[in-house]
Amino acid sequence: MTTPADTQQERRYHLDRNVWNRCASTYEQRIVRGHPDVTAYESFEHSMLEKLVLFLTRDCRSNLAVYDFGCGSGRIHQLLIPFLPPASGNGAWNAPGSGGVLHVGGVDFSEKMIAIALANLKESGGGNLYPDYLSYDVGSAFDVQPYAGEAVPLAVSVCNSIGVMQGPEGAAQLFRTMGNHVRERSGIALISCYRREAVAGYALGNYESTMDVCGKPAWLQPAAYADGSYTLVPQYYKRAYDESPDITVDVLDGEGNCVERDVVLTRDERAVQEVVTTGEIRTGTDYQSHWYSDGQVRQWMREHWGDATLWHIPGSRIDRLRGEPAQLAIGDFGGTFAPLARRWGLEPMPESGDGVRA
Repeated sequence: MTTPADTQQERRYHLDRNVWNRCASTYEQRIVRGHPDVTAYESFEHSMLEKLVLFLTRDCRSNLAVYDFGCGSGRIHQLLIPFLPPASGNGAWNAPGSGGVLHVGGVDFSEKMIAIALANLKESGGGNLYPDYLSYDVGSAFDVQPYAGEAVPLAVSVCNSIGVMQGPEGAAQLFRTMGNHVRERSGIALISCYRREAVAGYALGNYESTMDVCGKPAWLQPAAYADGSYTLVPQYYKRAYDESPDITVDVLDGEGNCVERDVVLTRDERAVQEVVTTGEIRTGTDYQSHWYSDGQVRQWMREHWGDATLWHIPGSRIDRLRGEPAQLAIGDFGGTFAPLARRWGLEPMPESGDGVRA
């Protein structure tokens, strides 16, 4: 039986998919390959994942099957190509006596994002490994089934993908699905996302700098040009902790023609305070994103990964420069992460309470 909540979430799913199909190309250029704070965060994730995969394959000698929930343009696929065996199957790139990555899969609900991922793979030269070792699925991250192969599963969701998965209900569902994917084979689930506590320092300037991708943030005035009929192109990127209330944009019509230059937009402080308090990002289009609090993420970890050893890690504990706005949620269902965590000076999350022993 379909409930009203199910119908509402399904409607949000289709809205979100349409948003990402529309903005896929500009997102790739203006955010993934553009905004300095975003690329810094992504490089933090890359470095952390490389160390984790290297530890699991070399130190633990595990064979891994990696799956990216919300894979977007395929950054994690590209990152892990050096851990794969050669496309010919003759020999291996891995050190003797170690494991390796046997497969990297991923899912995204945006057909346009998957198309960009495949194009990036071909452009990089990694296309000769596809489809034997790399695969992409178009669909819902919530429909991914438990891993049933022989390798150790590593489920990842990075770059705040959880924040654009149909609100808190979708975020909780992502925790459940990722846990179910790795639990039977004693794998690891890892979610990297932005912290609500970092909204004031990072989110405001980030979204103001890239409103040509996702639309005009709801906290900017005046209200003109906010309905999606126009594209507002910021003249520069705002960096983290830029407290300026203004940003200057050029306004383009639906055909890409400039209709007004040097338009100054200003923050509405009451609206800004609501965003800082709730972590809910909204624009003049259907775009929505959520930056969840440390406490909310820890609650979902306990509810849906409670049978694993849990690690909630502020990104700044691993990388004070690039990881500051991030938090990592790790569910270790096989007990293999602890030695690496000790190298990083980290301890497991307490079984109860809101504190972080890290």
